[in-house]
Amino acid sequence: MSQHGERPHETSDSKLSGGFSRRGFLAAAGSGATISLAGCAGNGNGGGDEPIRIGGTYLLSGVAEALGAGSEAAAQVAVDAINEDGGIDGREIELEIRDHGDDPQAQVRSLVQEFEADLLLGMTSSGVTLNTGPTWEQLGVPVTLTDIGTPWITEHDAETYGDYYEGDGQAAGIPNLFRTNSHTAHMTYGIAQYTADNYGDVTRIANMGPDYAYGEQCWDYYQAYLDGLGFEYEVVESQFPELGSGDMTPQITNVMNADPEIVFTSFWASDTVTFTSQAAEAGLFENVVDVFDTIGGSADNFESLGDTTPDGFHYSGWYWPDAYGTDENQAFVDTYQETYSEDDNITDYPTFTGGSTWAAIQIYADAIEETGSTEPEDIIDFMEGYTLENDPRGSITLDPDSHQANASVVIGETSQDAEVPYEGAGLVNTEEYQITRDEALDLLEGSGLPPGM
Repeated sequence: MSQHGERPHETSDSKLSGGFSRRGFLAAAGSGATISLAGCAGNGNGGGDEPIRIGGTYLLSGVAEALGAGSEAAAQVAVDAINEDGGIDGREIELEIRDHGDDPQAQVRSLVQEFEADLLLGMTSSGVTLNTGPTWEQLGVPVTLTDIGTPWITEHDAETYGDYYEGDGQAAGIPNLFRTNSHTAHMTYGIAQYTADNYGDVTRIANMGPDYAYGEQCWDYYQAYLDGLGFEYEVVESQFPELGSGDMTPQITNVMNADPEIVFTSFWASDTVTFTSQAAEAGLFENVVDVFDTIGGSADNFESLGDTTPDGFHYSGWYWPDAYGTDENQAFVDTYQETYSEDDNITDYPTFTGGSTWAAIQIYADAIEETGSTEPEDIIDFMEGYTLENDPRGSITLDPDSHQANASVVIGETSQDAEVPYEGAGLVNTEEYQITRDEALDLLEGSGLPPGM
């Protein structure tokens, strides 16, 4: 059963990074001082001919424009397939995706209160996600993350890790939020395990990543896992260029001057393109044993890079279209390519959020079909512990407590000879990695970092 409503709300006035306390936010919301409560208990379109409305917020401009567009494209493919098959109990799904914009929380509220969304999708930024948690919880509508790295948003053990919204804690899980993509604590484990398994003689490691929550957390978790695995290494340099930086050459130069053997990076979207192209021009790839990237292994990045991506380095993602060998994945990829082959604005190969976005739509459809309801409590109860057998990545289960899917991460070698439908590199020799909460707790012991799974 759902634990919805049983999570205690502390009385601290500690501030959110957005400048207000969680208690203050919820109190203001309840009084109507700052936002309307229309739709906060869900819109409950229980039947009839009304469409089922799903609203989403992704970055559709700026640094992650191509990635947000890829998430929207995967959601639309999933919705179209359901509607073409008769919808859900005869009701069509209506999908509306919006840009985060300058006020993501306002977009979320508008989707519920004006578009009357029964269900929500998102987002494309760990920092934005953490700041949006109180808004989602107050609105009460089920939300599924398909593109978010921070483990904290699916960590519910506030007793051990502290409540993120009531001070300096790391547990930011809320009762109506789920996630279908794997995240930073999965991905960095996979890279750390690969490092330990394949580079036992390597000791000199450098870091580069975006200067915000995601880049900092990736580097912290990677080091913690290496420590937990007993891997001996020396950090020779760590650089955090600004998110969306057009010039990373100063940081790349500092890293190269430190003479690392491995460079760990956590770039994504256009930052992956900037780093890879400028590092290649500087000769970094020729002077290291390997370069890892957490979620740069995505078709949109490789297409943008063209023939610039060097062969034989390990880029990763939450999904790679050629990694699974399942009938469900092939059907998804085929449909995606058929839909977008003539669209110059969309790479006609799913991005690294493709599988998780498709899964979120399908899980919502299964929940409504099984319960005959769009009431939030019914959807949440159904989703807790639910196993989606026909996920493109293989079956996944949403943990009944953390609401995190046990999805794998993919690490592959970059190759210009990969079979991809665009001019550029892809991933070959892919490997999938998974880790359980207990395994993560063991490896992360002493680090203070939550598994979020």
